[in-house]
Amino acid sequence: MNYLAHSVISLEIDKKTNKNTLYGNFTGDFYKGKIEKIDLQKNLKSGIVLHRLIDKISDREKNFLNELLQKEFGIFKGIVSDMYVDHFLCKNFEKIFNDNSDFGNVEKVERKIIQSVEKYDKFFPSDFKSFFDWLKREKVLVRYKNLDFLEKVFFGMSKRVRKGEILRNAVCELRRNYVEFEEKSLREFLFVKRKIMENFEGSEKL
Repeated sequence: MNYLAHSVISLEIDKKTNKNTLYGNFTGDFYKGKIEKIDLQKNLKSGIVLHRLIDKISDREKNFLNELLQKEFGIFKGIVSDMYVDHFLCKNFEKIFNDNSDFGNVEKVERKIIQSVEKYDKFFPSDFKSFFDWLKREKVLVRYKNLDFLEKVFFGMSKRVRKGEILRNAVCELRRNYVEFEEKSLREFLFVKRKIMENFEGSEKL
């Protein structure tokens, strides 16, 4: 799952538990190594714990999208799966969260996410700032539902990873089997969210 899905799970956890996981969860890919050795205040580290737990669950062999993605994308299936989940989450956002008055529409939630992360800009890892500026400027989280934009994102990713050219086929593959990818992507998001809500213990693990 990508940035929107990670963030939505944090927003739900933070409201229910009075924790502060959003910053660490959003920036989790930019913090490497053992949690206890990361130079970040303890209350923000619980978000990195959450980020890694989400990744662990979604990277499982029985991810609902794997069977559809393995042949075409091989080792890149996880990247493609993450982006598909965010695409369909963004597209169906109001339908999924229609009973959550704190969420409203995806544009409102994007603003809340950006503002919440931006409060901790003094902690930004050096290689995160330029990425965050792009994500904020381009309104990436709400544009995931646009297939032309998604294709541009995959194209950019393809140039940053070795043998990443295969990622340029991701939107074509998505269009080819759109209905089944939608069903499995939403099923995957809801499965991971449920597992997280049942099992996350946050900063008590630090």
